[in-house]
Amino acid sequence: MPGLIHAVAYAVVATGALVIIALCSWLSFVSLRAVLKWSGWWRDFFAFVVTRSRKDRRLLGRMR
Repeated sequence: MPGLIHAVAYAVVATGALVIIALCSWLSFVSLRAVLKWSGWWRDFFAFVVTRSRKDRRLLGRMR
């Protein structure tokens, strides 16, 4: 029985940690987006990310 309690406690703590990490990631993305929109750089940043991911895909295709 104590093993089951420890397993459940571990699962609860691990789930809580994952939720906190996801929340922090989401908040950092939202704040970055807000700052970039406020400064007028959101479209440029988004275009940079899209072109960068396309170049990465091309490079990965050549490596295979």
